[in-house]
Amino acid sequence: MKNLCIVIPMKSPIRAKQRLRECLTNETREQLAVHLYEKTLGFFQQHFDCPCLVVSDSQQVLEMAQSYGTHTLYDNGKKGLNGALQQACQWVKAQGFHQQLIVPGDIASLEEDEINQLLQASEQAQVVIGVAKDGGTNALLTSPPDVIEFAYGRQSALAHQAQTIALGVTCECLHLTNLALDIDQGMDLQQALQTPLFDPFLAHANRVANSTTQQESQVAYV
Repeated sequence: MKNLCIVIPMKSPIRAKQRLRECLTNETREQLAVHLYEKTLGFFQQHFDCPCLVVSDSQQVLEMAQSYGTHTLYDNGKKGLNGALQQACQWVKAQGFHQQLIVPGDIASLEEDEINQLLQASEQAQVVIGVAKDGGTNALLTSPPDVIEFAYGRQSALAHQAQTIALGVTCECLHLTNLALDIDQGMDLQQALQTPLFDPFLAHANRVANSTTQQESQVAYV
């Protein structure tokens, strides 16, 4: 493994998971965001012996990261995710890291083998993209950290890949089953429950989502 830093961007739980507002209460939505974030922190602490950096606009999020022994960086959020990651990348370079892996804090189920596949691919490619189910980017491994600009947003996997083609940078896109699944919609909760590692909180959130959907259907029928 090269001189690697793992970067985890995480917005305030109050603002997280906005697309789940139609099927989850605000309380459950915020609890879900925190739950997935803590799972992410615990996963990397347990399985990967390399530094992690959390970048966030939330002091609560940063304090949680510090309890896991993780480096933290405050970003005011005014420039969005790409701006926050640019600031994080500057920190990573200043600390002397040669490689950076960005993984969001809301993946339903991280697996050590899938992260290792990303790292193995980086031995041949300067940019490795873990493609999300909707065409987004759920993992971005870059060597050096700023070899491309961050282009998170709709269809960001293609946007990141297009940069590598334009710059003549080697790139590999990986479609990994669990890494591809972040929780953005009610159906994602159901899909996450099909993973081998059962998560009781995801089951609870799924029940809340189903209950909300049923209530809305009854109101519409009346």
